[in-house]
Amino acid sequence: MTFEEIIGQVVSSVHSQKNTLTDGQLTCSYQEMPTVFEGIDKYFAEIKIGIENNLALECVNSVPGALTLLYLLKKGYSFVLLPPVCHSGKELGFKPLIPKFCQYRLMIESSLNNELVECNRYPEKFLRIERNEQCNCEQDNREDNARGKLYLRTSGSMGASKIVMHSHAKLLGNVLNCVKRFGLEGDDRITIPVPIFHMYGLGAAFLPGIVVGASIDLQENSNIIRYIERERQFNQNVAFLTPTLCEMLLKGLKTSRAYKRVVTAGDRIKEDTFSSFESRFGCLLNLYGSTEMGAIATYDPDDPIDVRAISAGKPLPGVQMRLNEKTSETGEEITAVGELCCKHEYGFEGYVDGNGKMISQGVSSQYDWFKTGDLGRIQQDGYIEVLGRCDHSVNRSGFLVLFSEIEQAMETIESTERVVVVARGETKRGQEIVAFCVPTQGTTPSGTKIRKACFDVLPKYAIPDNVCVVNSLPTLPNGKVDRQALVEMASNDHARCQKTCC
Repeated sequence: MTFEEIIGQVVSSVHSQKNTLTDGQLTCSYQEMPTVFEGIDKYFAEIKIGIENNLALECVNSVPGALTLLYLLKKGYSFVLLPPVCHSGKELGFKPLIPKFCQYRLMIESSLNNELVECNRYPEKFLRIERNEQCNCEQDNREDNARGKLYLRTSGSMGASKIVMHSHAKLLGNVLNCVKRFGLEGDDRITIPVPIFHMYGLGAAFLPGIVVGASIDLQENSNIIRYIERERQFNQNVAFLTPTLCEMLLKGLKTSRAYKRVVTAGDRIKEDTFSSFESRFGCLLNLYGSTEMGAIATYDPDDPIDVRAISAGKPLPGVQMRLNEKTSETGEEITAVGELCCKHEYGFEGYVDGNGKMISQGVSSQYDWFKTGDLGRIQQDGYIEVLGRCDHSVNRSGFLVLFSEIEQAMETIESTERVVVVARGETKRGQEIVAFCVPTQGTTPSGTKIRKACFDVLPKYAIPDNVCVVNSLPTLPNGKVDRQALVEMASNDHARCQKTCC
């Protein structure tokens, strides 16, 4: 099936009148969507935009943004999905420059207060279109096999951002995987406070909700206060959150609420936080994936909580996993640790440069394995355990020291709420280990005090060289900790760190 066929089925289904897409300002039923699409059709015709054109859509979590995105998928356009300009700068890890292979830039008016009927008749009220003056005109006559593509940027959390190319067909396969594993249905009410210009918000949350015709609440720049306000209005039973928002809900909500499903992705959630959240809010599922591969693995909702709290679950249909190479052995049964590699039927087609030229292949053949860059284990029963990034480790005195193990151990110290470890520079023993600690509420520990406590929970070779106490950790729009920003902080702002001698 195609997006056009699925959207056509959804708008004619029994749910089309009662189920809606909302952002807190505008609300659109599925039955009203074709009228909006017709308006965009006419608008594109006036400007002479055709299926042969590549577009760049700066998308926000709003009804107009979502409808424009669905229109492009339905019509089979090739387009780059980008954050709006207001998200630019260090917050994203890259500048949202319009690639040269895009002929037009589409911008969404996110603070639209007009009635939906105005959007239906006059899409120019919410959709602003500009020709890209930097466009490489040679791309106007590209071949048909370059059509029907979705381009996404990686988060840039670990270096320069890349442009990833997906086909619409494989994206849909990924979406259907998520529908089945999460058990989504047309009667669900799904809230999405994560950006839909990232693969998690788009491929795991928004499009799966559209495919089943569920009611969807899109939240832009959400925080705990806005989330609670919208919760009272929307009454959701499914939520796609970041680990940070999960922790904020656990602390900020005094009452409990029974969700059918809460999905999270990105950085890990501590075991005690995982258990506490589930006891109050219902089934919690962590999704393991990437911009390149989409949804790779997650749990079955029926898996026991002790399994879901420590692993990334099992691979989704069409996904194979293996270890690239063994780096160490642990436990009595000797479980190998190495870089996780993925072969995915619905994975990406490759990376492209700013001119749209392929710079490396993705998973175009059955023999290709994608190196995720994540260090992990594959248990004998098929469950995947992600230990952290491969470059989130150092060798000390002949021992492999994983940052994730340092973080987990330090989070058992009474005064520490959250710990993230990075490496910088060089010492006599190798790279310098710097731990950034968010203190437990109501405490004011010093870096020196926390480091002394490390000797009780860590072997000597794993003790951080520096401990920095911070009020909060910088994050990217997808909810992941911005480790690049922490490395810069450790390198350039020593005043914030309390340095101690080894």
